[in-house]
Amino acid sequence: MSSYDPAPDEIITPSQFRESMKLVRLQIAIPISVLVAMGANLVCALAIKPGLAGINALFPTLLSPNSIMIGLYWAVLYVLQVGFCLTLVHGIGLRFAIANWLQAAWAVFFTLQFFIGAEIALILNVINLLSIHISLLYYPVTLRRPIDALFIHAPMTMFLAILFELDWLHNGFIVLGWDIQSKEEWGRYTWQAVGCVVGVNLVAAIWAGAKRLYLLTTASVYLLFALLFSSPRVNPTLPTTALPKPAPLLVTLIICLVLHPIALVAGVAWKRTREREGRIRLEEEVERAEEDERDAEREAAVRGA
Repeated sequence: MSSYDPAPDEIITPSQFRESMKLVRLQIAIPISVLVAMGANLVCALAIKPGLAGINALFPTLLSPNSIMIGLYWAVLYVLQVGFCLTLVHGIGLRFAIANWLQAAWAVFFTLQFFIGAEIALILNVINLLSIHISLLYYPVTLRRPIDALFIHAPMTMFLAILFELDWLHNGFIVLGWDIQSKEEWGRYTWQAVGCVVGVNLVAAIWAGAKRLYLLTTASVYLLFALLFSSPRVNPTLPTTALPKPAPLLVTLIICLVLHPIALVAGVAWKRTREREGRIRLEEEVERAEEDERDAEREAAVRGA
């Protein structure tokens, strides 16, 4: 055998080669997608006038969030995404890259005020991120693996939460023409906003409680505060034109803020109750088995006598 021939244990099988190529593609696709999404959002927010914040101000709705709080939310999310680039999870890596490409497309569409295209990108991204979220349910968050919780579960949960509970609704209001351009229109779409907030938060709270998703509850509560502390202006250049939330929407936001932690606590309590019942049932079965064994031994002793 020539000295240039590989040793038997160095031969790469076709399946190993395919796996290595998948890893290479992920190593390329994920960092590029994160950079593209970050770059698109930064350019659309800072380099173009009006940018993302400016367009939000031009089309205020009852679901317009506090821009500072949302900016901080996205900053934390992108920092966590950089950490995700170092983990490269095979099962969700490519879908995560697609999510970032769709987010970049949304930024471009929104800046161009092509709101229908932006809405389509958001809905597709919600579906994509929901599939990732369901995949991660098989690998729940645990303190034994804090890196996975911080750089895999946290960014995926935050990404899904803001798109599902806020972005597609706010953008949808603009598409439907439910933006507010005068004080007289401020309360016109109150009940539509109430219905949307109740719908998405009820789904999120029940899901988080049933699956005991602490990260989702935290993200949901933060986004509700971002809505609660926002006061969009009818005239973006005049601070005095900022209007308070209509009373029904304000009450709804407060109720949802209470709902999320209650649902989570109820889910945790239900799980512990079921576990306790399972332990008690197991102990009863063990005791019954031991008693049956003693009875059998006594019967055998009587027959032997």
